[in-house]
Amino acid sequence: MAEPGTTSIERIDAVAAVLGHRFADPALLVQACMHTSRCGAQATPADKRRDANERMEFLGDALLGAALCLLLFRRFPDLDEGPLSRLKSTLVSRATLARAIETTGLLSYCLVGQQMSQPWPDSVKANFAESLLGAIHLDGGWPALVIAVERLLGSRVEDPAAGDEDARMRLQVWCLEHHKQLPIYSSERSGGTDHEPVFRAVAAIAGQQASGEGSSRRRAEAAAATALMVVVAAPDADQSAQ
Repeated sequence: MAEPGTTSIERIDAVAAVLGHRFADPALLVQACMHTSRCGAQATPADKRRDANERMEFLGDALLGAALCLLLFRRFPDLDEGPLSRLKSTLVSRATLARAIETTGLLSYCLVGQQMSQPWPDSVKANFAESLLGAIHLDGGWPALVIAVERLLGSRVEDPAAGDEDARMRLQVWCLEHHKQLPIYSSERSGGTDHEPVFRAVAAIAGQQASGEGSSRRRAEAAAATALMVVVAAPDADQSAQ
C-alpha cells in the first residue's frame, strides 16, 4: 500500500526506474494505481470509471498479450504456435503477474481501500500490473509498452529461476530449447489425510522421466520438474566440463 507521504514525482520516478517509461501525464499513472475499492462506498459508477484503474486494466490485459507475443516470437524463433501459446499462457497467469509486480516494488505506490484483505490477493496484484501497462501505452504508445513488458516479464523468459514456479519454468524453457516441446506431467494423490494430502507427480520429456511428491498437485509437479532437470541437464553439464 502506498505510503501516506508518497508524491506524484516519487511514483513517476519509481515507474521510470523499473519499467523504463517516464509519464508525461501524471494523472494516468495515478489512476492506474487506484483500485476501485479506494473510491469508497459512496462512489458512483461514473466516479469509478473516472478514478479507478479497471478500464486501464482491461486495456493492459489485451496489450500485455500482444507485447508478450512479440517478445516470445523474437526469443524462440524455432518454436511453433502451440508451444509459444502455452508459454505465453504461463507468463500471463495471475500468479506470474503477481510475483512479477511484487519484485518491482511498485505495489508500494498503489492504493486500495481499507477493507482490502492483507496480503492483497494475487488477482489485485496482477490487475495493478495490467493497469500500469495500459497507462504506459496511453502515455507513451506501443514502443514504451513493449519496453515495459520486457522489463516486467523478460527475465522470466531469459531466466526461468526468476519466475514464480522456478522448477517448472526452468524445465519448461529447457525442453523448449532442446526438444521444441513442453514436458508432460501426470499426478495423483498417493496418501496423506484430508487435511494433509500427499500427491505424487511424474514429469517426462523425450523418453526421460522423474517423479516427486508434495502437498498439492502443483508442488508435486514442481518437485518432479526439479528431479527431471537433474536428469536432463547432466549431459549438458558433462559436455561443458570437457
